[in-house]
Amino acid sequence: MTGTARQGAALAVLGLSLTAVAVTTVASSPHVEGAWPLVVVAVSVLLPIAAAALVQSRFPGRSLAGLLVAVGVAYCIRALAASDNSVIYSVARGLGQIGEVLLLWLMLAFPSGRLSPRARWVVGAGVVTIVGLWWPVILLSDVIPAAGPFVPCSPDCPDNALQISHEQGVADVFTTAFRYSGAALLLSAAWILGWRLVRATPLTRRMLGPLLGASVARVVAVAAFLALGSPGWVRGFLVLTYWAIPVAIIVGLMRGRGYDAAALERLVTGLRSRPGPEQLRNVMAEALADRSLDIVYWIPDAGSYADADGQPVTLPAAESGRAVTVVSTQTGEPTAALLHDPALLDHPGLLDATTASTAIALESNRLEAEVAAARAGTITAVDAERRRIERDLHDGAQQRLVALRMKLAVAERLIGQDGARARTLLAETGGDIDAALEDVRALAHGALPAALVEGGLAAALPAAAQAASLPVSVAAAGVPRLSVDVETAVYFCCLEAMQNAAKHAGTDTSARVTLEHAGDELRFTVADDGPGFDAAEVAAGSGLMNMRERLTAVGGTLTIESRRGTGTEITGRVPAGPRSMGENSAP
Repeated sequence: MTGTARQGAALAVLGLSLTAVAVTTVASSPHVEGAWPLVVVAVSVLLPIAAAALVQSRFPGRSLAGLLVAVGVAYCIRALAASDNSVIYSVARGLGQIGEVLLLWLMLAFPSGRLSPRARWVVGAGVVTIVGLWWPVILLSDVIPAAGPFVPCSPDCPDNALQISHEQGVADVFTTAFRYSGAALLLSAAWILGWRLVRATPLTRRMLGPLLGASVARVVAVAAFLALGSPGWVRGFLVLTYWAIPVAIIVGLMRGRGYDAAALERLVTGLRSRPGPEQLRNVMAEALADRSLDIVYWIPDAGSYADADGQPVTLPAAESGRAVTVVSTQTGEPTAALLHDPALLDHPGLLDATTASTAIALESNRLEAEVAAARAGTITAVDAERRRIERDLHDGAQQRLVALRMKLAVAERLIGQDGARARTLLAETGGDIDAALEDVRALAHGALPAALVEGGLAAALPAAAQAASLPVSVAAAGVPRLSVDVETAVYFCCLEAMQNAAKHAGTDTSARVTLEHAGDELRFTVADDGPGFDAAEVAAGSGLMNMRERLTAVGGTLTIESRRGTGTEITGRVPAGPRSMGENSAP
């Protein structure tokens, strides 16, 4: 006998045993006449356990089976309220309402067997209602309020063996609160199911539809009981709506099972056209009736997933309302991942068949996505290199050419006033042109200034200060060699700041560059005594943006302090890890 068969046999024995206990108790009651009460009790206990056996055999792995068994056990206990023994009667009345909470749990956990956060609140409120409202009624009443089809003794029921105090007025208040709270909980459950149905995929709608109808009928039955009391037809309506819930669960599961076969037929038909990436997604979404379905592909080189265009994708978290099914090769290597409706997780056979049928197409599309990802990476690298060249050109050769232009303008102005000084300036332009050409050559080869490569910031910044078009002093003593990225970022930021001072403050301005190394941080300051400016007006300039980009790339920050008439101070801070061995030149 297989494990499933043994479980089915055990459930059958349990169901028949509980049914026998419940029917015997009701049959022995002097208040019961005719066979109909016995049929009601037998079906009420046996039906959920029979449904559990069917779920266990046809849909193994679902926790719904355990909930259905618990409901059957709870209604067996509830049927013991037909006993003339006051202790059995009182205990059965006290514990019998737990079946209603289990029924709520069953309704809200369908079809996965798991409760959503909102549903947990409803079930928790049901437990609180039993403990906080119903059990006080049991403890404070002389006679437990008799109601419902499982209490045939009304109005001549046994005494309450669990009473600890006579507070009938208080007990009546608790009784009223309990009844209306129970109705509110049922209404909440129906609302949650309706909301799920509105937002659900076609598969979930097929499965939830019957249960929503049963839950609405149950709400109507409870409302009729609250409004009209417990005449015979209301009691019968309550029984029928209780029976309808396990029946609706079985019908919903069978409708989902029929959906599986139709889905596989649609999938096989769609695969005959050898679909590409986008077409394959459409075919699978159509077959599984999940328009939200998406496919992402595993890119081994990147160690992550990407879409069909090669763009990186992060898999959704568990709380996102999306489920993830990873498709793997026979060796266990991931090929792709399906992002889909969580309801499909309750159809593992369908998902397995779907992934097996599409494995070859997914692998082919994965290779295309890998090529697209490599192409996208190349484009990104090229774009990053282009931006680097723009920054280096702006911070290097362009700054020298700006200084050269300013020097020529000064020489032109001095020709008629101070010819000797003008000739001196013109003679200096030859060296400036050579330096600009050297910067362009270095940029073409991806190299950095020789002084920076060989001597670091302590050597490169004084050399840059000598070539500046305004007096610049440098204090960089004690600054050690740092990583190439940090030295490059700081050098070009200082160079940009010196050139900005010359360009905007004028040649009569002087500047001072200060570098301080403390612990794991390098702090540099470029201050001038020029007229200053409104920092807010020029904060978005390309030069300052380049400086910020350079420092941000190495984990640093940049601040600017300037007011009109007070000069300007630019300060940068960067993490300053030691220069690694073998890091002797620019990359």
